[in-house]
Amino acid sequence: MALPFFGKKPAPGEKAGDSSRPGKSDKSEMTTSLEFTHIGAGGNRVLATIEVLEVSVDDIAAIEEAAVLYANANDSGAKAVLEEAVAGVSKQSDRLWRMLFDLYRLTGDKSAFDSHGVLFAQLFEKSPPTWDDATPVASTAAVTKDAAPAVNLSGNLSGNARTQFEQLVRIGAKVGKLRIDLSRLRGIDDAGCSLLSDTLEGLKKGKVKVALMGAQTALNLLEPKLKVGEPTDRMYWLAALAMMQQLGDQNRFEDMAVNFAITFEESPPSWDPPEAVLSSEPIEELVLEEAPAAAPRDGFVLEGVVAGAQPEILRKLAVYGSDRNAVEIDASKLKRLEFVSAGSLFNQLAQFQTQGKLTMIHHPNEMVAALMRVMGIDQVAQIEHKKF
Repeated sequence: MALPFFGKKPAPGEKAGDSSRPGKSDKSEMTTSLEFTHIGAGGNRVLATIEVLEVSVDDIAAIEEAAVLYANANDSGAKAVLEEAVAGVSKQSDRLWRMLFDLYRLTGDKSAFDSHGVLFAQLFEKSPPTWDDATPVASTAAVTKDAAPAVNLSGNLSGNARTQFEQLVRIGAKVGKLRIDLSRLRGIDDAGCSLLSDTLEGLKKGKVKVALMGAQTALNLLEPKLKVGEPTDRMYWLAALAMMQQLGDQNRFEDMAVNFAITFEESPPSWDPPEAVLSSEPIEELVLEEAPAAAPRDGFVLEGVVAGAQPEILRKLAVYGSDRNAVEIDASKLKRLEFVSAGSLFNQLAQFQTQGKLTMIHHPNEMVAALMRVMGIDQVAQIEHKKF
């Protein structure tokens, strides 16, 4: 998950979001056409033209927040964020309006669509988009607006995942809670230890409620590196102490802390048990509603709701793209892409990129497209927007 970026970065000394809302008066949005050329295996040349919309920095926070809320099935929260963002007398970002109109379509709210269409016409002096009856997204019984995004880590954790973890902190700060499952980890190096410790500290400073699952699995990977009296692998010690705190075993933690002090001749971290909320508050995961694996001649289709850590549809995408230089994905019927699935999609598309493949994602709705940018998918694939 690379860090997103919808548009211009703030000038030196300027902070994103400094302009008040409503009443933003010096905002602009510029449309650029970029051409991407890819030479695949066998010398095949693939050319794609992508429209890029540069969004003023004032609206980035609202775009990202609404995208994450929608991905986690909090439709009303996403609506509130977008409606507040477009309120006022000035011309707000075109992308905010795109997202709001698509959200009304997706949730079947035609009356709000029509009323905001009138406002749009008055504001921009052009016709609003037309209503098309997109099937409302059905929420599964396991999804509630209070559900925490669940992130499952697997494989070997190294420093290469830093950008993904930085984004994790950003998402956690927006939602206020996060579930991280370490039970599938198979290895962790010193850079991975540092990354994990820094991430947990960043979430703690941001007052994000974290449920860390599988701490014992991670501790089992770390303990063989802990050699009392040998002042090496300090990051393994710190990560192990953090896991011990998550397990809530103060006696073992204090024994390990004493050994740390002996080994490194410095004070160990103090005992700071996890908040009680982690053991009492239910953390719910989204249920997979898998789309059919149809892959017509003009591209691989993602449709419906894609949710869960490793949806089968992404395995089928991997098979579909295995013998192609250019991977075409039709996302025009994709209603919702859940947070964890977006991370899995990023990983698959990043693999395509390292293999020299060009991936094109065609016509996702604007709520899904915004999440793709939040999760960095636009860094490993080109996104073609539908016409507004």
